[in-house]
Amino acid sequence: MIDRDDLLRRFRGMFWGLVVGDCLGSPIQFSDKDRHVHVTDMLPCPFFHTPPGYWTDDSAMAFCVADSVVRCGKYDLQDIANTFVKWLRKGYWSSLPEAFDIGGATMIAIRGIESGSLRNGDEDSQGNGSIMRLAPSYILNFGNPDRTLLYEVGDLTHQSKRVRGVICLMADICDEHMQGHPTVVQSMYETRDEVDNSGWAVSTLQAALWAFQTTKTFEDGMIEAVNLGGDSDSIGAVYGQIAGAYYGFEAIPERWLSAIKDREKVSELIESFLKVAVI
Repeated sequence: MIDRDDLLRRFRGMFWGLVVGDCLGSPIQFSDKDRHVHVTDMLPCPFFHTPPGYWTDDSAMAFCVADSVVRCGKYDLQDIANTFVKWLRKGYWSSLPEAFDIGGATMIAIRGIESGSLRNGDEDSQGNGSIMRLAPSYILNFGNPDRTLLYEVGDLTHQSKRVRGVICLMADICDEHMQGHPTVVQSMYETRDEVDNSGWAVSTLQAALWAFQTTKTFEDGMIEAVNLGGDSDSIGAVYGQIAGAYYGFEAIPERWLSAIKDREKVSELIESFLKVAVI
């Protein structure tokens, strides 16, 4: 039986780890490995002209899931879908007045939602959009071996059997970490040179797992993760979730947390979400 306080610190670590990783990785995304400044702190993002600590679509979509649960007081897939539309069209929960850094598959999928579909994408939609925002869905479903809820939220943008498999594997890893045990799942990558830093769901989880298994602290692992470049914000977000679940919230450096835009607003959302999600 997991102690409730320990569970909450791990849930906070998972959710805040997502946000911190997203913000740290954003300034060097799209860059080739080692063709960028070495990131150890929050930096401005030249691609979207955002100051340090501004989140991208990874956090925004996770916030939309949490926001829906808080407002509805329960899991409501249709409302989560509608909240994604509100983010895209009105910048809801974006760090800028409008949504930005939106993947092509996600853009098409949200248009599908507007047309009435709650399952969007196909087997070729194997991007990492479902795992970059997994934390609130995982927390809401924690303790339930049935992964249907996780798949449903993932299918809103990336309906793919392959992606469902990655979601399941990430949830399995987080289950181990919630117990305080480092996962027995080994990354497919043995060396940094082997790591694929693309936006493919499979490689993003494996890259994050590589960063976790080659370091001994949340901070060191995050620095390794985001400095892989490529889809660095999502690699950071996924690392932040699996590492935050293991190390807990207090392992996240305060200098990173204090740099997050609207930290108090984000904290209020996460705490309100945890009150609804954790019975």
